[in-house]
Amino acid sequence: MQRLNGPEAGSVLAHFPAEIPPVCQLIKAKDVALKLGVSVSWVIQHASGKRQPYLPAVKMGPGRSPLRFDPRDVEKFIDQCRDLAGSRVRRSKPAS
Repeated sequence: MQRLNGPEAGSVLAHFPAEIPPVCQLIKAKDVALKLGVSVSWVIQHASGKRQPYLPAVKMGPGRSPLRFDPRDVEKFIDQCRDLAGSRVRRSKPAS
């Protein structure tokens, strides 16, 4: 195990990027459900891949462990749903 203090610290720390991006606070399925206006079970089904579209999630361990969500992924999910809904509206209009 390398130590991060002493004369060797500079060489060890040189391998790390100068700026590490901030860690984003993960949110619970309940918070995602409130944001989307759906039930918690809806969120879990879409995060587990049982239903489409897929909602990205982080599983916090094995078995029936809790799911957590990156708010940036939730925003991307909303944008993708908007795009999907827009393409369905455009396809369903009759050609003029």
